[in-house]
Amino acid sequence: MYAELHCLSNFTFLRGASRAEELVERSAQLGYAALAITDECSVAGIVRAHVAARDHALPLIVGSEFRLQDGLRCVLLAQDRTGYGRLCRLITRGRRAAPKGQYRLCRDDFTEIVGDTNEGDRGQGTCPLSPGLLCLWLPGATPEPAEARWLSGHFPTWIAVELLTTGRDRRRLESLQALGRELALPLVAAGDVHMHARGRRALQDVLTATRLGTTVERAGLGLYPNGERHLRPIARIAELHPPELLQATLDIAACCTFSLDELRYEYPREIVPVGHTPASWLRELTEEGIRHRWPRGVPEATRQAIEHELDLIAELAYEPYFLTVHDIVRFARSRRILCQGRGSAANSAVCFCLGITEVDP
Repeated sequence: MYAELHCLSNFTFLRGASRAEELVERSAQLGYAALAITDECSVAGIVRAHVAARDHALPLIVGSEFRLQDGLRCVLLAQDRTGYGRLCRLITRGRRAAPKGQYRLCRDDFTEIVGDTNEGDRGQGTCPLSPGLLCLWLPGATPEPAEARWLSGHFPTWIAVELLTTGRDRRRLESLQALGRELALPLVAAGDVHMHARGRRALQDVLTATRLGTTVERAGLGLYPNGERHLRPIARIAELHPPELLQATLDIAACCTFSLDELRYEYPREIVPVGHTPASWLRELTEEGIRHRWPRGVPEATRQAIEHELDLIAELAYEPYFLTVHDIVRFARSRRILCQGRGSAANSAVCFCLGITEVDP
C-alpha cells in the first residue's frame, strides 16, 4: 500500500500538467491508500479534488508546497481543522507579500504563524502534538542539514525521498538514509508528481518551457530528464523504495484526518455589536432603513413583504450574510467607491432597506 504525499495539479500554473480530478481518478485506479494535493503556495485545486475524491472513495489530504526565500523547500500537510487554518494563513501571508501570481515567504513567517512544537515529539510514524501540520522536507541536490533541523523545531518532520530513476537513485537513497540517522529524522517515500499519467510528458515540457520563457527545443536541462513524475503503480514505487518508506506514507496519511466537509461559512463577529444577536441587529438596521426609505410611513403591503423576508432569513440563519454585505456596502460608500447590489438582491425589500440596492422592489 502507498499514499502519494507530494502532488501538484494544474492549479500550480505552468508546472502541474493534470487536473485534480484526473489525479484523484488515477490514484483510485492504482489502489493508492490516499492522495495529497500539494499545489505550490495554494489550495486552489482542493475543492475539485475533494468532490472527485468523494466520488471515488479516496481519502484526500490537503497540503501545499513552499519554497522559502532562502531556498528551503518543503511540503506542509494539514492534520486537522487547526492545521488547515494555519496552512491557509501561511498561503495568504505569502501571496499578499508579492505581486499577483507570485509569493514570498521567509522563516519568520513560518515561526509567527505556526509557532513551535514540543521538543522531542517529532513524527516517527505517530500522531504527535503539533500545530496541526506535518512537514516533508524536500532536500536539494546537496542537502543542507540545517534546513531539516530548523523545520523539525517547528513541525513533526520527515525527509522526503523522491526516487525518479535518474541513474543516481541508489546513491541518493543512501545519502538521505545516512542524513536521517544523523538528524534522528524518519524518511518517507514521495513522488514529486506533476501529472496523472506519463502521456502528459509532452504537455508538461511545454508548460516548463513557457514558464522559462523559451521553447521546448531550447529548454535543454530546464526540462525534467524523464517522464517519471506521474502517478506510478505501487509495484514500481516498491521496487525503488524500502518497505519502511512506503509504510511511512500510510502512517502520515492516517494522521491527516482533515476534510473540507468540516468547513462552514464563518462570518466576522465584528458585524454584530455587543448586546445584539445577528437577528436583532439585522432587525434594527432594517427598521432604521424603513424610516429612511418611507419617512411618512411604510405601506402595509411593503411591511408584510419585509416581515416575510425577515422570517425567511431567520429560518435559513442567513442574517450574518446580509449583515456582511451591508458592512461591505457601507464601507465602500463611506470611501466613495461605486457599489451596487445586483441580481436577485434587486427584488429584496430588506436589501432595499439596508441600502444594498437602490431599486424599490
